[in-house]
Amino acid sequence: MNEKELLELIQDDENAELECKKSEKNLPNDLWKTYSAFANTNGGIILLGIEQKGYNFFVRGVQEVGKILRDFWSIINNINKISSNILRDSDAEVIEVDEKKVIKIFIPRAHRRQRPIYLGSNPIIGTYRRNYDGDYKCSEDEVKRMLADQSDFSQDEKILRNYTLEDINKESYERYRKRFSILKPTHPWINLDDKEFLLRIGGWGKDRENNVEGLTIAGLLMFGNEWEITKEVPEYFLDYREKSNSEDNTRWNDRVTSQDGTWSGNIFDFYFKIINKLTEDINIPFRLKGIVRKDDTSVHEAFREALANALIHADYYGKQGIVIEKYGNYFKFSNPGELRISVKQAIRGGISDPRNKNVFKMFSLIGIGERAGSGIENIYKVWNEQSWRKPEIIEKVQPDRTIMILRTISLLPEQSILVLKNTLGENLKSLSKDEVVALVAALEEGQITNTRLQILINKNSIEVNKILSSLIDKKLLKTEGQRRGTIYLLSNMFNHSSYLNENSINSEMNSINKELNSINNSDNSINNNEDIQKKLVNIAKKIENKKRVNLSLMEDIILELCEVKPMKLSELAKLLNRNGVGLRSNYLNKLVKQNKLKLLYPGQINHPKQAYVTDKSED
Repeated sequence: MNEKELLELIQDDENAELECKKSEKNLPNDLWKTYSAFANTNGGIILLGIEQKGYNFFVRGVQEVGKILRDFWSIINNINKISSNILRDSDAEVIEVDEKKVIKIFIPRAHRRQRPIYLGSNPIIGTYRRNYDGDYKCSEDEVKRMLADQSDFSQDEKILRNYTLEDINKESYERYRKRFSILKPTHPWINLDDKEFLLRIGGWGKDRENNVEGLTIAGLLMFGNEWEITKEVPEYFLDYREKSNSEDNTRWNDRVTSQDGTWSGNIFDFYFKIINKLTEDINIPFRLKGIVRKDDTSVHEAFREALANALIHADYYGKQGIVIEKYGNYFKFSNPGELRISVKQAIRGGISDPRNKNVFKMFSLIGIGERAGSGIENIYKVWNEQSWRKPEIIEKVQPDRTIMILRTISLLPEQSILVLKNTLGENLKSLSKDEVVALVAALEEGQITNTRLQILINKNSIEVNKILSSLIDKKLLKTEGQRRGTIYLLSNMFNHSSYLNENSINSEMNSINKELNSINNSDNSINNNEDIQKKLVNIAKKIENKKRVNLSLMEDIILELCEVKPMKLSELAKLLNRNGVGLRSNYLNKLVKQNKLKLLYPGQINHPKQAYVTDKSED
């Protein structure tokens, strides 16, 4: 790293993988917490000789470079102080900036076999991780999950004592064997008896050393009944939720859970119970040949990969279970347990490290999730081919969860481009494609962050920071929050009618109002209720005739209105005497992101009956 690159790095103060410490003459004591935190999360860079004051950074330099480096290597190699040194000699380097010396220490993400990296001799009290607030001490449960992931012994290989073939759901097992036979009609395993076949696929285990045999965890997960599974795996839970066309804001349009008692509740049946629900209304045709898809599109294959990925890589001993959600053109796959490789490695492909190797084997033998090490890579490839918004992978802690979000939405939707054209006119042509993507994302998703834009345009944090800064300089974006918590919103330019094409906006508003009148006439039970209308008007009167309104007051009023009844954008604009585009970009999108408001149609942003509702529910 040279001087220019270092200065760019410290200016990128949103980077969660950077820590600056003054350290003129001695190693700072808290350096080792950061070392542990970076190693146990996604890696990062520590800069010694940089002082932070508020949100500003100053190069102070390190005066005793030789002493500090000697102390650093001495401590990191002392197993009584630090559990493991995962650095190479080249990971610590000295950089000169304005004739001052700065020490840069690069800390990689530790391999799962090395984690946890901890201070002292006790991992339970000396393990740290990193989030957007900085370093934090891990809970005992987090440490135990890391210790469990160290082993190359797959968690689903465990043999269950006293479990026999009588403990599996016979119908599930027979369906699996039938599917296997259709796919592999000449396979030598077809004629094996049930126990031997189960042994070959990983559902039955034999421990010759201890003379023990029985059903494996994998066999129980794939073919067991839910009430038997939860005896061995207490946190086990499968949940499919769908809400796309229902106007009932309190219930799911369709829901399948492992514990409802109407089916086996195992992961094999869960997969086939919901896969068609996930893909049935995607506007890409496919055909069936017998019971096996032979002429799928790449999109259907990608959805199968995403669902299989959640089931194969889940930590079934982790909390909150597997949750699959569908909202029209928005899909969310969430499973307990963090990735066993980095997100970048998963997207790049080529590395296979499933948490449940036997579950992976059983699915792959029937043609599901068989892309070893390239499933996520393929999903990204397919989404790129469709010009859809890039998939998003999120790793959460406390508890550990991996979330994949798929949106079947164009990266540059026509309606969003129209809004930009109406607002910017000819100035739109002067923007780069990356800048346009950033503005569209801020419009469609309510906000944009450095991390999210990195995913959308495949550029690093520093490059993205320059793009966002350019849009701020052009007064197209504004910021909220500081440093790692910074979010970017559309600027007030999008709230001024003088910047908009009045004819197109008025035409759109008239169209919405006509539709609203039609809806109101057919829905007398709500909109003809004088008490409700009077209540709405009284709430809105709090800011009547006020051009400037305090941000928090406006948000409170919007929440009050949307608590009375679901409010369309046009209704809010009329009641509050505000421009609809400005209301959405400055208030509504933000409140949705904060889970204070929710959409009546979460996965269909442009649904003709879209409305906002105050969210009083608890997760």
